[in-house]
Amino acid sequence: TEPFQEIPFDGIMGLGFKDLSMGEGFNIVDDLQTRTNIPGSGQFSFYVTDGQDSEVTFGGYRSERLASDIVWAPVKVESWWQVAIDDITFNNMPKGLCNGQCQVAVDTGTSMLAGPSELVDKLSAMVNAKEDCSNFNELPNLGFQIGNTVLNLRP
Repeated sequence: TEPFQEIPFDGIMGLGFKDLSMGEGFNIVDDLQTRTNIPGSGQFSFYVTDGQDSEVTFGGYRSERLASDIVWAPVKVESWWQVAIDDITFNNMPKGLCNGQCQVAVDTGTSMLAGPSELVDKLSAMVNAKEDCSNFNELPNLGFQIGNTVLNLRP
């Protein structure tokens, strides 16, 4: 049925806020909260990996899947899972790009990084990734600092 009849998979499991859903029945979190209550205070978590099967857990998290301590951040905009970050880091070194004003949307449904043009241009120039990837092994870990914790993405 619409809107998925022309695509090669069954659909998208919406875990965002209700206002971004395509209509009734498209948001499993809202449906579970309304009908049965998600156990564990409505928590859900993700384990994402390239090497094995990834998973979503409703009702909390599986401690054996944690790569670090849990980092809690208040949601600033309840439309996206949007949280504030203190700065952007390269190899755990703050770059002074945010001045406490950056916000990011945490979204397991995309691998895209986007932001205001001025910030993205500064960041791109600082990273200096070559178009042909010839300097891949020299690229820094890109981190997002929340309090005293840095969440890194490897090149």
